[in-house]
Amino acid sequence: MSTKRFIQLFLLAAFAVSSLGFAGEAQASYTCGTSYIVSPGNTLSQIAQTCGTTVAAIKFANPDLGQYIYTGQVLVLPGAYWDNGNDTATYVVMRGDTLKALAARFNTTMDAIAMLSGITNYNLIYEGQRIIVPTSMIVVPTPIVTVPPTGGTYVVQKGDTLRKISDRIGVTVNDILAVNPQITNASLIFAGQVINLPASASYYIVQSGDTMKKIANKFNLTLDALKALNPNIADINKIYVGQSIRIR
Repeated sequence: MSTKRFIQLFLLAAFAVSSLGFAGEAQASYTCGTSYIVSPGNTLSQIAQTCGTTVAAIKFANPDLGQYIYTGQVLVLPGAYWDNGNDTATYVVMRGDTLKALAARFNTTMDAIAMLSGITNYNLIYEGQRIIVPTSMIVVPTPIVTVPPTGGTYVVQKGDTLRKISDRIGVTVNDILAVNPQITNASLIFAGQVINLPASASYYIVQSGDTMKKIANKFNLTLDALKALNPNIADINKIYVGQSIRIR
């Protein structure tokens, strides 16, 4: 073997060994867990890089974070989970999480998480976001749910607005205001407030394999009539198991 060829092989082997070393360090950098204690000289950028997340995600996960961090400070990281002591828990969204996957993971529904967390777009959650999940068992609803003739009542949850509530049950804000004369400002409701629901509305809970057309046929409706009853559904091709569909 020529000297030149030997040197080439030696350098190639050395490069391969050094590459393995760097790969090991990169893998070890993703071991922060769900919290991080700030060390002297740390910056958010350094912590994000060390823990495999982003500065934005750390800030979302720690909404009370000030302009500066300090030695000994404990930062919450994506993936953290803690019990709130009121039949709910807080979970910090990790990269790759979806609302559907989290609902399955916590044995609940997307509607329940969205209601507790003030989520309006089920397809949009982000790394570092704090969401609220129920810790008590969720009762699976029967396929058809009918609001009583009196309309029933609803207890306002944290993050609710009249618009969110009306979209959720397939009515308009004016429908809710009509049965709640005590509400003088449609923009001002509060958690724990009891409001009346409009009467005579029936809903179907979407099952696996359902489409809007199948649901319309099942209840002797035209597809256009079903769409008119559910103006909150922007895309009729995107419905999901457990979703409430108004049928009359």
